[in-house]
Amino acid sequence: MNPNVTIRHTASAGVLITIGRNSVGVDVFSRDPNRLYPDTPHSVKTELWEEIERGSIGTLLFTHAHGDHFCLADTLEALERNPELTIISTEEAIGQLQKAASGRGHLYAVSPEEKENIKMELPEGNLEIFNSRHMGEMYAKVQNLTCMLEMEGKKLVFPGDARPEEELFARIGAWTREPDVLIVPFPVIGLPSARKKLVKYLKPLHILALHLPREEKDEQNWVFGAKAVCKRAGDGLPMPCFGEELGKSYHF
Repeated sequence: MNPNVTIRHTASAGVLITIGRNSVGVDVFSRDPNRLYPDTPHSVKTELWEEIERGSIGTLLFTHAHGDHFCLADTLEALERNPELTIISTEEAIGQLQKAASGRGHLYAVSPEEKENIKMELPEGNLEIFNSRHMGEMYAKVQNLTCMLEMEGKKLVFPGDARPEEELFARIGAWTREPDVLIVPFPVIGLPSARKKLVKYLKPLHILALHLPREEKDEQNWVFGAKAVCKRAGDGLPMPCFGEELGKSYHF
């Protein structure tokens, strides 16, 4: 019997994935300079650093270098705690770390020119990554990684801020049509047009919707609207869990 998946919500779009004795962090340290999205709480950061220092977390992934997905200072502290930490990210994020980390860590940068899936065997499981277009025309040139992770027989997908287009979902669907957990920014499942493209290629067993704005910044009621779309969609996708409480753990 496959073990359950525990996903701890650490930041706006950040999660710590734990299956059995293996843990991988994705976008776990964030500090949004625009204050639209919540940062990683200090208590959560402290716990993550302690787990990294003990070796309980050996791999971190960052989908791109925007502050709401990657905080350089907090990641450098992680490397200080464990100089053997593995970090995989874009050229920009890894370049910042290489410049400041004085040779610490096992750092791997994905080239923005890479067109194929990159396959990596980690101590925690198997990882496939590919470059995908960032949402929004103003961010079209920002390198963004879609990550697909298999741990203990469970398959999880986190596309960062990838634009919800058919090419994205088709490439994920070629890896698996039925991921155990799809971890996405809430607009991906809150926009009917995006859902229509998603269901052509994917039938996720569970969905965790993240990247919610700070409550006081949600003046247009984006989250309420997304939940309403999910409730009335009738397209076969499961009702997502909305990540509204940093530090909370979800079990799938």
